[in-house]
Amino acid sequence: TGPKCVQGKAPPRIPDPMKFDFENPPVQDGHRLHHTVAPNRWCVTRQDLIEFRHLVKKHVAEGKIAPTDLDPFDPNDACIGPCVHTVVKQLIVPVTEKAGNASWALMLHPDGLECDLFVTHCWLEGIFEFVDKVLNSWPRGARHAYCCMLSNPQNLDIGHLLTIPRESPFALALMSARYMLVVPNRKCSIYSRIWCTYEAFIAYSESKIIFVATPPLKGALHRVSFLLAIELVVAIASGIIVGTSSRDFINADALLMFTALLMFTRCPALGCIALQYFLRPSRATQVVGLVAVLLSGMCAGFSCVRCYLVWSNYLYFFVYTEAVWSLALCVAAAMAEVDRLWGQQSAEEAFNLRREFTGDIRDAKSSVESDREKILGEMELSGQEHSVNLAIEVLLTSGMSTPSLQAAAETVGLLEQAGYWNLSITSMIWVSWFASSLLELANHYKTSGYYATGRPPFVRWQFWVLVFSCLQALVWLGRFKCQGKDTRGFAASAIVKLIGPFVILNLCLPVPNLAMVGLHLVVSPLVLMLSFAGPGGTVKVPVLGRRIARCLMRRWSCGCSRRAPAQCCGCVCAWCVCVC
Repeated sequence: TGPKCVQGKAPPRIPDPMKFDFENPPVQDGHRLHHTVAPNRWCVTRQDLIEFRHLVKKHVAEGKIAPTDLDPFDPNDACIGPCVHTVVKQLIVPVTEKAGNASWALMLHPDGLECDLFVTHCWLEGIFEFVDKVLNSWPRGARHAYCCMLSNPQNLDIGHLLTIPRESPFALALMSARYMLVVPNRKCSIYSRIWCTYEAFIAYSESKIIFVATPPLKGALHRVSFLLAIELVVAIASGIIVGTSSRDFINADALLMFTALLMFTRCPALGCIALQYFLRPSRATQVVGLVAVLLSGMCAGFSCVRCYLVWSNYLYFFVYTEAVWSLALCVAAAMAEVDRLWGQQSAEEAFNLRREFTGDIRDAKSSVESDREKILGEMELSGQEHSVNLAIEVLLTSGMSTPSLQAAAETVGLLEQAGYWNLSITSMIWVSWFASSLLELANHYKTSGYYATGRPPFVRWQFWVLVFSCLQALVWLGRFKCQGKDTRGFAASAIVKLIGPFVILNLCLPVPNLAMVGLHLVVSPLVLMLSFAGPGGTVKVPVLGRRIARCLMRRWSCGCSRRAPAQCCGCVCAWCVCVC
């Protein structure tokens, strides 16, 4: 529960920050609060951050937060906003001074809140940009966050608390937290600052889960809706054209024509979607994505028309399977735009974190040289400098850094896909995997059941193979939804690279039954085991574990990850092919 803020009687609690009177805050003894409430309780809630953003926006509109020579921000900009230094000086300091010099966090919550999340940043980012990134990346399960500008008292001298770095408020709060959220900015890498590198050192030493904060994807829903609308229009137009061009759709020539049309649209559409998976986000991927949308719309139109016509005459199992595949292809082509935006955003954040970072924490700077010497001395005595550098490199490359990823990186090298996964192609392959097994099971029940043979279908081993395949797909989906972010990329890579080839071949060419049995009984269980083991567990498997992890997660790159997003040349990164 933590200590009370005053001996005898605790000050009144503030139940709802939305009702807090920031113009006339209740006065409390800030000096006593910060000496009686433990630093790991100087925290704010997610709702506090939302209210804080509204308050800053209101003060900017009223002119109470104004541009300065050092921070000439645009008052009309609601995306970046004034930098943290400006907000602290013109908002936090005056308000907390009225409240008795407590920090913003203890002004709102005098009893304190237990720290779950530690936010690290270097005060150069815009306040709107900062809050949006933190809110968007807030880890599931975290309730209270320590953020130095809100948690530390800005009107009190806490220099005596920084004499021993490991006993500083930063270190104590981080040791108590489960997660650390790294907030990049457009000015410099936070790891060019000594206190931020020290926080990375503490997070590594205490085995914390570290995430990179990213802003919300603005306009993604509208773009996907627009692409789906294009696919619908193309599908209707294609269906009308094909439907009115022939009189008899059930003869062999008509079925051959439909098959040819589907092959000439589906295969290039699959190729375009796969190419977006291999390419880094650029303008080229936008063009490829638009081509995939048009082709998948045509494919859906042809499949739906044939499905309708066959329904009115005979029931062909493969026709309905192809219709499901075509619809999955349409969704994947539209969702590829979300993947492109995600990739572009991740590349930008990684570039911002690398800006001015040399790769060695000893090169970090500090405004107080004595702080730098103490921190470097502690890290040198620990003997973990190389490990901390590796942890930061894992964070820059994977978008997160966890004990599991660090252990895997020490064994097989950096795993570039560990923190990211491709929504479009992963969802398409899973839907194709599950739907094809389910439809094949239904067809098996129809052709081998009581009506066709007089015997129950479950006496045949093929029936149980298909049931097993459907269950595996559902188990994988449940595991994927529940597992941590550091293993989702590995699980998605396993299904894409191991099951994907079977699905794609089955979409384009008839696959022998023996190969599909191998998929259901060998490949699918392997994917499940890899998904449950994660990268950390896979590398521990003797002989093949390291090779499997390296094959699934390593990327081949010409170094575009270290460039600004606008400078990316569109290199192929998932396989050993390059189109630079």
